[in-house]
Amino acid sequence: MKILELKILDKVIIVALLILSFLPLGIFMIVKEDRKNTDIVIKIDNKVEKKVPLNKSSKSITYQIDFNNNIGYIEVKDGKVRMLEMSKEICPNAICSDTGWIDKTYQSIVCLPNNIIATIEGVEEDTIDAQTF
Repeated sequence: MKILELKILDKVIIVALLILSFLPLGIFMIVKEDRKNTDIVIKIDNKVEKKVPLNKSSKSITYQIDFNNNIGYIEVKDGKVRMLEMSKEICPNAICSDTGWIDKTYQSIVCLPNNIIATIEGVEEDTIDAQTF
């Protein structure tokens, strides 16, 4: 009795279907976002205080943020942005600096004690987030 006998063409079809099933995932993970006219928008008390271009060079640029008689800094490098750590008196939990680098338009850095929000805004095509898989 022959239970399962695969011919060579059957094996080729199975392998081809397996490769094709993983192809979309590979494309989404390999293709990088094409960001044009992307800016970092810094809001303090829900008002835009500063809007700076997202620098894609490897040179680090630091911008000063003035708020409530205090000073904070954001650093831009390699198309990413982060909030530098502030003193414990200004930002006790330092969650904003612990957020680390952000580089996508759906990410943001929030400092609740000082009502500071740093987001990346710009023209970007809707893409499927690799994290949803």
